[in-house]
Amino acid sequence: MKFLIYNIAYGTGNPGGEYRRLLTSHHYLAAPKRPFRKIVRFIAAQCPDIVGLVEADFGSTRTGGINQVETLAGELGHFRFYRPKYAPDSPLVRLPYLKYQGNAFLTGQAESSCTFDFFPCGWKKLILSIRSGGIRFILVHLALTRQVRRTQLEYLAERLKPGEPTVVAGDFNTFAGARELARFMERCSLTSADPDGRATYPSWKPGRQLDYILCSPEVEVRDFDVPRVRFSDHLPLVAHLAVARPQQQEVSA
Repeated sequence: MKFLIYNIAYGTGNPGGEYRRLLTSHHYLAAPKRPFRKIVRFIAAQCPDIVGLVEADFGSTRTGGINQVETLAGELGHFRFYRPKYAPDSPLVRLPYLKYQGNAFLTGQAESSCTFDFFPCGWKKLILSIRSGGIRFILVHLALTRQVRRTQLEYLAERLKPGEPTVVAGDFNTFAGARELARFMERCSLTSADPDGRATYPSWKPGRQLDYILCSPEVEVRDFDVPRVRFSDHLPLVAHLAVARPQQQEVSA
């Protein structure tokens, strides 16, 4: 099963450098169409079974009313599940632009089911959970402040089921490094799909690992890649996953 996650930054493109970020900040009000078209072509060429999108636009003025999730799902022929990344009772879901900002799962498997949960703190609260191919996939976009991220991870850890094939993925905003996740990963027996811990941000000069695919022992990682494409300020992650076969116990003579 090929799993791809990508923070696409609402299709605003790749500024190409920190000094250019201010020069292209107007893209968050009116995004050029070319970056998102490149993202669609890239993802389609990967032929993923499941896609996790972070920072997708559901049809705001920024994209000219184009729902990026629906557009990509149509290109892939996938089913889609998406919600704004803010809690339903948050005042942000009533504001222009913000009410169209969220995360999504796309999958080619019709039998997939999706649930929605919300962290108890932070502005970005959405937790997407989908079951597909015998694996539970969870997509998150954690807070910008470390203390809130810690609380969010504790909340998430309480909801993972031991022994269930599980993948937790997304943009974790680990600005202090992967050590932020050590306690969470140990508690939940998770390992990173990328043993090399490659940086994913910023895409033009990767220096920080913010994006992760974390797997429980019941999930086998057969291949992993961080494609060096610059269509967003983040790099995408691609993993080939399967439910791990239980080890056969040796029979004593």
